[in-house]
Amino acid sequence: MPDPLAARLRLLRGALQRRAREEAPVQPGEAGKPGTTLDTEAGDTGLRGWERVGELTYRRVSSFENPLAGEEISEHLLPRGLSAGDLLFFDTETTGLSGGAGTLVFLIALGRLAGERLEVEQLFLADYPGEPEFLQRLAPALESAGQLVSYNGRTFDAPILAGRFTMNRLSLEPRGHSDLLYWARRLWKRALGDCSLGSIEREVLGVERGEDVAGFEVPGIYLEYLRRGWSPRLPLVWEHNLQDVRSLARLYARLNRVLGRGEVLERADLASLGSWLLAAGEAERGLELLRQSFAGGDERAGRALGLHLKRAGRWEEAAEVWRALAARRQSLFAAVELAKHAEHRLRDPHQALAWVQSAQAGGLPLAARTRRELAARRARLERKAQARK
Repeated sequence: MPDPLAARLRLLRGALQRRAREEAPVQPGEAGKPGTTLDTEAGDTGLRGWERVGELTYRRVSSFENPLAGEEISEHLLPRGLSAGDLLFFDTETTGLSGGAGTLVFLIALGRLAGERLEVEQLFLADYPGEPEFLQRLAPALESAGQLVSYNGRTFDAPILAGRFTMNRLSLEPRGHSDLLYWARRLWKRALGDCSLGSIEREVLGVERGEDVAGFEVPGIYLEYLRRGWSPRLPLVWEHNLQDVRSLARLYARLNRVLGRGEVLERADLASLGSWLLAAGEAERGLELLRQSFAGGDERAGRALGLHLKRAGRWEEAAEVWRALAARRQSLFAAVELAKHAEHRLRDPHQALAWVQSAQAGGLPLAARTRRELAARRARLERKAQARK
């Protein structure tokens, strides 16, 4: 059976916490009124610089330089028919890092491009019971956006928000969503390994944050605030959330210059970007990047380049790439492609057989299936070569 004493203690603790928040110092004569701007010191239980827009919901707006001012946005980043003003950069802070039904959003930053400025609105949930009004305040901003922009938002932020709206019996229309984590992995995972937003900030954007909190610390800081009525590290969480959205806008601008202007980034994976551009229909730029990457020694670029030329029917150009691959290193891929080219295009079984033999004798570790395929190809070519004598 439930312990009645424990239940009474929980009710008493909750009442004391609510009373502490209600008695937090605010500007004279304005305590408890929505629309109040709280201006208390960090050591108090209030929220310095935040406007109270509901019983337990607070809002503040910050303004920064627009990193995309005056730029035309690439069609690869922005769907046709939308403009820069339709973008909504967003980032959330939650009570847990693994999602699940018990995880809720207590802080969100929403960034919009307005002329020369990046306007960032933040909403803060001061306690769990205020979640419905927090979400109701948030919904119009999300639903008016033409395109959401996040970093790992498709996997983490968006599903949590959708779940919280559902649990509170509120509707949220799905929006188009551009997750910049996918772009970061495509361009920098090979060079950086770690594609966290912090790593991208330092290594790609050249941004060094000052005093900050690690993401895994954020839930604990918020829970401390709920228990004690204040946490001295809570302002760092607000700034962390704000800076994440600023970095999102900067990264978006950097990607736009790559995709729209053809700017080449240091340490970027040109083979991956070139392959993507080929698939997106930009053959000229894609081939240029693949050739540049292959000239720099990237075998993946040579494979992608050769296969594209082969599909385009540019056989001699493709064979030239495969020969270069084979000359640089013992490439099973290049040897097999050259064998196919010699057998089926050049009708030269002797040359094809020589490439198969070189693949077998190259000392490369071959899977059992590969060995069987090479043996079958060699047997067929030997018969063809014998018939030519």
